[in-house]
Amino acid sequence: MIRLFLLLFSFSIFSDILERDDINEFINMAVENSDLSRAEIIDYLKDAESSKRAVQARSNQPEVKATWDDYLTKRVTSRRIGNGVKFLKDHIDIFESVEKDYGISKFYIASIIGMETNYGTYYGSYNPLDTIFTRAFEPNSNFWQKELIQLFILSKRYNLNPKKIKSSWSGAIGLGQFIPSSYNAYGVDYDLNGIVDLLGSKEDGIASVANYLQANGWVKGKTAAIQIDFNGNFTNLNEDQINELDLPFELNNFRTKIYAEELKKVGFNFEEEYLSLVSPILVQQKDSTKLYLGFDNFRVITKYNRSSKYALAVHQLAMEISKKFYE
Repeated sequence: MIRLFLLLFSFSIFSDILERDDINEFINMAVENSDLSRAEIIDYLKDAESSKRAVQARSNQPEVKATWDDYLTKRVTSRRIGNGVKFLKDHIDIFESVEKDYGISKFYIASIIGMETNYGTYYGSYNPLDTIFTRAFEPNSNFWQKELIQLFILSKRYNLNPKKIKSSWSGAIGLGQFIPSSYNAYGVDYDLNGIVDLLGSKEDGIASVANYLQANGWVKGKTAAIQIDFNGNFTNLNEDQINELDLPFELNNFRTKIYAEELKKVGFNFEEEYLSLVSPILVQQKDSTKLYLGFDNFRVITKYNRSSKYALAVHQLAMEISKKFYE
């Protein structure tokens, strides 16, 4: 009797959802733009719920809220470095094969996986159905409605229940945390078992991260970022002072691409010369001001997470893993 009541209650709630114009417009759009049937789409939607917790998490992202020092301290830790070395050595055959096939440094692949899922030990505490559904019916939500369709396509293709998969607050899935469109576009069946399994296959997960970076323009053997020594007008600044600087270009924004000579013109004094366009990152780190220059591969990392803090932390973690790996 109780079970029957719960089923009737659930059906009543979903019937109310189906009366919403935006839901019905989405269903029509999804049918028109995919091979999914109306019945399949409704079957997935019937389990979807809005996630207030995901909305709260989105509003408190450390890439936005945290200072660089706090961000770095929590992400490039001795434990994460050590676990990265162990993860690499435990799966060295896969990493070396993937590095050869895709031209991506194994240290950067490991670093991204370490940043995203702590080397596969934590895939998130949300599910992609609720988190993406929540975003799909907010204002200006075309992108996330397409992601919801991609999630349904992915779920049908691999017989997954999107309500039971673990994900991030934004619906990112698997070892390298791919949103559904990235899973479908860049996922690799590297173990050749006929399934792209980013949840259970280390081979597929590692290769898919490499494939994503390669597809987004990673150049083999090129430096992602460097720290350079400088003097002049901008030494000994704290984070607030850095944020208040009024320059002809924007600091700490991966979209900024300038020549190093432009830094010198405004008062950053250093001897090195660079022909490539750089993204200048000026931060307070351990009570001193550090200047980093991000190059093309740095900007490729920001395709993964559109944050200069994230890209710089990935770079530094990769460098630390590399040092420890060869000790």
